[in-house]
Amino acid sequence: MGNQQVEFVVGWVNEPAYVDEVNAVDFWAHYINSTCPQGSVDTACPVYGLDQSLQVQVMTGGQSQVLTFSPNLSNDVPPLFYGEYTASLMPTVPGSISFRLFGTVNGTPVNETFSCGPTTFECVDPASEIQFPQQIPSGHDLQVGLTNVQSQVAQMQDEIQTAYLVAAVGVAVGIVGLAVGALAIARGSKKKGK
Repeated sequence: MGNQQVEFVVGWVNEPAYVDEVNAVDFWAHYINSTCPQGSVDTACPVYGLDQSLQVQVMTGGQSQVLTFSPNLSNDVPPLFYGEYTASLMPTVPGSISFRLFGTVNGTPVNETFSCGPTTFECVDPASEIQFPQQIPSGHDLQVGLTNVQSQVAQMQDEIQTAYLVAAVGVAVGIVGLAVGALAIARGSKKKGK
């Protein structure tokens, strides 16, 4: 960026990432082999202020959400900054996920996408992989199950309405049959009486 090289490292704060477990996009930014802006010489100097100039778009399954970064300070006294930024989220479905970083670094436009995979960071795993002693369905699994039950109830309601209609038609045909039968008996009785 500018006349200095900047290295980005992107992933999760907690890997592997599990469904319905709070996690965060983990983003590190360092100047490489240069004089740090604060005057010290280091092999990896932190890039400051990116929480003000960069955002992350989290993308999965055709859906996305833009999150803001916060600088992550160390537990040292006084706290130190090592170039780490985080953006909290809780994945709700397992599978592939991508992080698109966009904005600027020292005035240079940035628009880079990082996708999970074997050479990058972990994709989102089902929480059932770590649940013990009993596996609990995820919120997504419960929603799918509820949607299926609602669909089955609607189908049963349609079938019940059809059954009521067929029964009503049957009753009407039966009443007409009785009326025709009664009329035929009445006519037959009149003819015998003559």
